[in-house]
Amino acid sequence: MSEHEELDLNSIRRYEVDFDTLTRATSEDEFLRVSFELLRESTQLLVAVAGTLDQDHVEGFTRNEAILVGHLIRMSKLMRAVIAGIADEHGGDQQMQLTRQFLDSASIIKYLLQDKTDVSRFDAYVFDSLVGEKEFMKNIREQIALRGGEKWDIEERMERSVQQTFMSAGVTEDEIPSRKKINWPNAQTRLALLGPAAYSAYRIGSGMIHGSWYDIERHHLERVDGNDGNFFPYTDPIPERPQPLFSMALLAVLVAQEYVFECIPEAVALYEGHFTDLIERLDRADGLHEAYLVRRSKVRRGAS
Repeated sequence: MSEHEELDLNSIRRYEVDFDTLTRATSEDEFLRVSFELLRESTQLLVAVAGTLDQDHVEGFTRNEAILVGHLIRMSKLMRAVIAGIADEHGGDQQMQLTRQFLDSASIIKYLLQDKTDVSRFDAYVFDSLVGEKEFMKNIREQIALRGGEKWDIEERMERSVQQTFMSAGVTEDEIPSRKKINWPNAQTRLALLGPAAYSAYRIGSGMIHGSWYDIERHHLERVDGNDGNFFPYTDPIPERPQPLFSMALLAVLVAQEYVFECIPEAVALYEGHFTDLIERLDRADGLHEAYLVRRSKVRRGAS
């Protein structure tokens, strides 16, 4: 490990959770603050892991290795976006959408690490990623043919950009099979690797990205009093919730831990204490939040 990487790891500020305060909490505010701080710590740890280089990688990563590292970095940027949304007091409108994207990357890494020597898995990932570009190029050529072969400047630029993407992935356009022949697992299969609740969270996030009725009715409309069929627009932001932050933080650490074990085993001793300590604090804080929700639900049922 280089001196730079050691400094990055040492710069991670450990957040000391006041578990006694969480045990007595009477609102979610304290849990939100704790989940925010733990998410920030886990983001720093994830970035440190992604930037850790052994002697075999001082000059960079191969394509398949870069897929894993790239998704670690993508996860960290999505976590930072959640952090920024809370810090800027923009509300929780984007929490689940960002969580959905995060779950995609986490599940991709988990699937690929099941057998990181299986090149066909990485090829399937690349083919699945680029089949849309291949179909896009087909559409452009069809439009050019309809104009009698006239190619617009913008089409020329788009074609160069797509061909560059193919080249960087180490494939040609002709090598990319049709969608039906790409052996890439669907989201439900991949997300099962993250635990039983991951796919439900993914589906909720998907609905919020696409504007499902659940999202619109729950977050952007309010019922007219005394009229079950009519609505008014609801313009207030969605409140931030601790659950997405706890989930992202914990999954980030678990995925980073597996990546280190599988890809840079010589760094296990360097990171394992950080992983274990952060997982323990996250599990305990999340458990106390769940206990708080149970207490709150009982109080509300009693009041009604």
